[in-house]
Amino acid sequence: MGDMAVLAKQFNIKEVLVSLGALTNPSFVNELKSLKIKVGLLQAGDQIAIMGSSLQVLYPWDQGYGGNNASLVLYGKLLDKRFLFTGDLEVDGEKSLMMRYPNLPVDILKAGHHGSKGSSDPDFLTHIGAKVVLISAGLNNRYHHPNDETLERFEAEKMMVYRTDQEGAIRYRGIKSWKVETVR
Repeated sequence: MGDMAVLAKQFNIKEVLVSLGALTNPSFVNELKSLKIKVGLLQAGDQIAIMGSSLQVLYPWDQGYGGNNASLVLYGKLLDKRFLFTGDLEVDGEKSLMMRYPNLPVDILKAGHHGSKGSSDPDFLTHIGAKVVLISAGLNNRYHHPNDETLERFEAEKMMVYRTDQEGAIRYRGIKSWKVETVR
């Protein structure tokens, strides 16, 4: 949410999809109003059409309070890979996902909360079995994300790690299968 104004200057954003809990954050709501961006509400069970397939909204299933664990979690098979996008989800949200979805096979994980210490619990990583993790974090960010302990958890699971703070933008391209590219 923090860099939406910056993105809006670089890209024509037609719509922002959020959970109901995100709208409990007054500063976020004011930013959306000032940018005059259409807002779409999503909840667990909704689907988003993409690339001839769809992403399923797995979480949240209640409004929440607008914090990290109110993040939208999206899951779907695109081409030959299963993706899980966890937003800013932290350990409590990961535990809820494991309970609700006992069989959640994942190939590519977008790390929760920028790879913070409070996300990517070892049990969650084992549960999903992802082989690749994408970490979205700014270079020299004030929170020092990703956290070293979290990186060690990815290493323990033998995951290939891509980091925007080191490699720049991460892009998956493909027609029948994916090729990963990084752009600095």
